[in-house]
Amino acid sequence: MSGTANEFENPGANHPDRRDQEGVQPDPAEQRSDAGVGGAVNQSDDAPRRQETQDEPVLAQNQASRQEKIDGLVAQTRVDLGGESDERYSEVLRQRLEDAGIEMTDEDRQRLARDANPSSGGGGV
Repeated sequence: MSGTANEFENPGANHPDRRDQEGVQPDPAEQRSDAGVGGAVNQSDDAPRRQETQDEPVLAQNQASRQEKIDGLVAQTRVDLGGESDERYSEVLRQRLEDAGIEMTDEDRQRLARDANPSSGGGGV
C-alpha cells in the first residue's frame, strides 16, 4: 500500500508525518535533527571539515586592466548621461575616474568625454 488515502473517505490520512493509516505519530526522538531541511548533507562527525573563506571581494578575483576600467566607466557614463554636454561628460568622468583611482590629464579626459558623447559625434571609445 502506498501510504496515501482518499482525503474525502478518510479525513487526515494524507499527512506526511503520519506513520501509518491508524494515525500513530512518530516519536520525536526518532526524527533526525535535519528532518524537513531540503538538501541536507549527512556527514559523519569524524570526517575532516575544510575551512574555506572568501578573503577578497568576488570582483577582485578577476582584476580588470586600466583600459577595461576606463571603457566600463565611459559606457556607464554614456548610459547615464545620454546626449548631455561635453562639459557634463568631462565632469562626471573626472569624478568616476578619481573614484576608481585612475589618473588622467585634463586634456585626455576632455578628449575621452568628446569621444564618448553621442551628441558630439562620439559614441564609442
